[in-house]
Amino acid sequence: MKSLTSCLTILLALVLIESATLWEAVAVGLSTHSFLTFLQRIGDRFALPECMGFIAALEILLIPAITYWVFPISMPIESDTYFRYALPAYIAFVVGLSWSQPGHSTRPHYVYIQAVATYLQDKQQASLILFFIGLGGFTVKMIVPSAPTFISLLPSNCLFISALYAYYSKSAFFLLISVAALLVISTYTIQQGMFGDLFLWTMLLTLLVAAGSTYRITARQKTGFVVLAFATLLVMQSIKVEYRLNTWGHQRNERSGNANLMGELITDRLANPEKVMNVQHLFSAFIRFNQGLLIGSAMAKVPVHENFANGEVLLSFLHPLVPRFIWADKPQTGGYENIRRFTSLRQNENTSMNLSPLGEGYVNFGYGGILFSLAWGTLLGFVFQFLIRLSDKIPSVLLWIPALFFGCLTMETDILSAWGSLLNTSVFVALLYWSLRQVNIFL
Repeated sequence: MKSLTSCLTILLALVLIESATLWEAVAVGLSTHSFLTFLQRIGDRFALPECMGFIAALEILLIPAITYWVFPISMPIESDTYFRYALPAYIAFVVGLSWSQPGHSTRPHYVYIQAVATYLQDKQQASLILFFIGLGGFTVKMIVPSAPTFISLLPSNCLFISALYAYYSKSAFFLLISVAALLVISTYTIQQGMFGDLFLWTMLLTLLVAAGSTYRITARQKTGFVVLAFATLLVMQSIKVEYRLNTWGHQRNERSGNANLMGELITDRLANPEKVMNVQHLFSAFIRFNQGLLIGSAMAKVPVHENFANGEVLLSFLHPLVPRFIWADKPQTGGYENIRRFTSLRQNENTSMNLSPLGEGYVNFGYGGILFSLAWGTLLGFVFQFLIRLSDKIPSVLLWIPALFFGCLTMETDILSAWGSLLNTSVFVALLYWSLRQVNIFL
């Protein structure tokens, strides 16, 4: 009720502001409601759906609305045109994401996580096994970046999950595993100049551990956590461009790490916060997360200059099911091709841009993409609830949810990548459970 009241107050205030349209006011109001809901659920439950809803609101609604106020010329279409699609598509996505089967268990997530601790009491060796699997995966990932995901990316996720296993099984190696995992992901960040993995894994693990904590987290502490997360994100965005200019070439394989430079940049930003907290940097950081720029560009081009794809996106759900040795021309990801085909934006090999599932819904079905957004959200909500229920039988399944949803967390992706990540990780985890069980090791 408090969040709804705050939301309505902000909405009404914005309506009175001459520069804000009703669509923009509703967008900001919904974003505020999403943030307050996420804040409220931290610690009360594993707030993954709320986190995804808030990130979507930030990228699809709030940042585009602010951009329309301060720099409208940078947006490819008019505000009303954009929000007539983006706003209902976002609402549909969140409604689907909040899906729960009638009669589903209403037990608090704290109970599920405590069941994990009980289940893992006699399975302390599992954390070490997962740690070495994860270490092997990261080694392959860093040495051979083009290696198949089943021997690189997917095993590397075990490194972070091993820390959860060690924590809840009260393993004597918990501190060692945690420090080693932090060192490995930090090394990868320095080598590749990719900061997102470190930030997102830290956030996901924190949300899960908070949900199982016996300590009651106050509203002030929750706010402090979110503020710290945003501050960290701003620092990362501040140093990322300069770091990459000095360590990246023009191709993906022309990357080198520089730990000294990374340390100098972080120290410089902490010593000179004005380099982070200034209008120019804040605006550039905002633009970085402005999915409205991509969706708007697609709406400007489709169907005027490019026909609707008429459901081609649905093939993305089949791609992960067909091995590459059978399908020689199987696409690597949908992002690069989607941007080239459906927008007028320029990109190079070092650029990572995606239309987002909501954007793909539009270029395939027009305003029917709103229903597609509902379906995508419902799929993710169903999988999340299914895993919660499955943990009644296999409690440790709960610890794998961060890995399973890692590729679906933000809107800076495409259906092919997000669905492929969810499906491939599910298959990998199932095979891991089964194969280790054959040698009497139970996860």
